[in-house]
Amino acid sequence: MRNIKLIIEYDGTPFSGWQRLKGRPSVQAELERAVWKVTGQRRAVTGAGRTDAGVHALGQVGHFATANRLAAGRFPAALNAYLPMTIRVLGAEEVDAGFHARYAAIGRTYRYAVLNRPAPSAILRNHAYHVPYPLRLEAIVAGAAALEGTHPFTAFRGVGSGERTTICTLRRANVAHSGDMLIFTFEADRFLRHMVRMIVGTLLKVGAGKLAAEAMAEILAGENNRRAGPRAPAHGLYLVRVMYPPQP
Repeated sequence: MRNIKLIIEYDGTPFSGWQRLKGRPSVQAELERAVWKVTGQRRAVTGAGRTDAGVHALGQVGHFATANRLAAGRFPAALNAYLPMTIRVLGAEEVDAGFHARYAAIGRTYRYAVLNRPAPSAILRNHAYHVPYPLRLEAIVAGAAALEGTHPFTAFRGVGSGERTTICTLRRANVAHSGDMLIFTFEADRFLRHMVRMIVGTLLKVGAGKLAAEAMAEILAGENNRRAGPRAPAHGLYLVRVMYPPQP
């Protein structure tokens, strides 16, 4: 049995999220249908992360097992022929049998897009969060920097999350500004449920002057998620990259 790793891009707008749900459209279900059409086998496609409804991906990673002998490099075109235009397989390779898209990951990068201007966008309405009021970029940058490092991110964990530990190492919390767009970039060894969206929602309060930049460190240390947020909408979030140790 071969283990095939996929690099996947998708527009999350029409989907209930990555995870297969009965009676609801999902990225996982579409990929599994395409794998069945190409290989003649019904196989589970396991993803590196279960992105929520409306969340997009530029570099989601998945894997599936197959006995089909199609060359790995031919899987992207073959699968794309059966996928909706909102999902595209960008690359494929055969990997070690022990590779697991989720459990083998050693880091992930997420981005969050904010359109900061008075008028909303007809084009970006499903791909960037519209904030009509002015934002203080310097304060947002200072607040984001306070989160870098290894900490319990309990204050930025969604209600009902079941992670065994809330300790994460946030390697990078960057905010870039270009024209009307603000792009938040976060890289960490792991992320908690809704962590990025709660951080962005809190930083936007800092940018609006409702919180001091210094409050980010206080909220983090307090480990109380009632002080954070509100959670930014899903449609501004992108899973950009998943990192793994070098393959043997």
